[in-house]
Amino acid sequence: MTNNPAPGFTAIRYVGKRAEYVEGMYGTRIHFLQGESRMVPDDKARLLLKHPDQYEPGDVQKELPAPAPELPDENDEVQILRDAVANMDKDALAQYTKIHYNVDVDKRKGVDFLRSQLTGLIDQYGVV
Repeated sequence: MTNNPAPGFTAIRYVGKRAEYVEGMYGTRIHFLQGESRMVPDDKARLLLKHPDQYEPGDVQKELPAPAPELPDENDEVQILRDAVANMDKDALAQYTKIHYNVDVDKRKGVDFLRSQLTGLIDQYGVV
């Protein structure tokens, strides 16, 4: 990390199997092409280099710091919410439905019915 043209950043090359890869394990959301070097914050670079089958030190010539992570789009938020709904119990489903969609549910119904009801509201109105 000496002679670094971008202090606080380290060049990392993606050498994994995929042609394109978005780093998600450490939350950087940096988009790599196979064999491409990207400038990564030093703390994240140290973590990435612990995976030599995926990353190696990269070239620092003509590199700029990686762009800021992209904000998740609506589809990502919907999928995250659908995943959360799949793990909710009856009380959580009823409470979430009431708070976010102002709909009372019949808790005498089965948990699968309540999940499908909430999922239908999510599909109809989106993330509220």
